[in-house]
Amino acid sequence: MRRIQGVEVRDTLQELLDPPTTALLVVDVQNDFCHPDGHFARHGKDVSRIQAMLPGLVGFVAAAQSCGIRTFFIRQATLPNGRSDSPAWLRFKCRDGKSPDYTLPGSWGWHLVDGLHIRPEDWDIAKFRPDAFVSTPLDALLRANRVETTVILGTTTEGCIESTVRGASYHDYYVVVVSDLVQSPNPVLHDGSMRLFGARYPLATSAEILSLWRHG
Repeated sequence: MRRIQGVEVRDTLQELLDPPTTALLVVDVQNDFCHPDGHFARHGKDVSRIQAMLPGLVGFVAAAQSCGIRTFFIRQATLPNGRSDSPAWLRFKCRDGKSPDYTLPGSWGWHLVDGLHIRPEDWDIAKFRPDAFVSTPLDALLRANRVETTVILGTTTEGCIESTVRGASYHDYYVVVVSDLVQSPNPVLHDGSMRLFGARYPLATSAEILSLWRHG
């Protein structure tokens, strides 16, 4: 810990990742964003980088669950017939040529990728916008469980990951980005967001994080 204006502040990675006060946020690791038959791929996005990341991500999440880390699965959702989409949001969703009807609850595209499992003790949060804190119960649930640090991974780096990283920070949580387990179809935008994260937030590899959780 260090003191800033008389306030104790978590500083080292070990302090930030203290298991009793840490939560893992698994963001948008859903078939529509990650699978070669999903919505992104059907609309011309290259999901090969996401595909390459998935085995490590699935293994990391399972290991975190086994370590007793509070695990929150965040899923993008779209209500049928545009019932969750304002005109401005529809324009945004269709800006790059894709249709707006992705991740409909209950559909194959909405489901998590193979290998990820939501246990009864985990949390399953639906969101309708990129930032997982916007109009969701996430903040209240984190505070109810005395969480101080959010560890964030998933897709897409420049979209829902960056939005949620900023949201967590602006809601007064410490943030650690899992540097090897966030990815995007667009390597240029991915790299830009990673540079932003490196300038503002702690970055750590999945191996570094698991070592601390397993061995303290």
